[in-house]
Amino acid sequence: MEHLLQKYRIGRDAPEHLLRDHWHEIVGPASAAYSHPARLERNVVTVLTSHAVVRNELFHHRDEIVARIRRLPGCDKVKSINLRVG
Repeated sequence: MEHLLQKYRIGRDAPEHLLRDHWHEIVGPASAAYSHPARLERNVVTVLTSHAVVRNELFHHRDEIVARIRRLPGCDKVKSINLRVG
């Protein structure tokens, strides 16, 4: 039973929750107002942005953003971010 609770993170915080909670600190308040991390799959964070300008800005700072994400507990295996307008 404990294995299933861990596998599906029942009653535990998932890395996605930490990303959402700390998104303002990771990308800054200006970019965070127009973007949010949608999901974390296969060590890639998919980020939705509302404008192409914000997507471009995050794209130029993606290495720094990934480094900040890796500092969060449970997110140390994140490899990259996938930026999408939508």
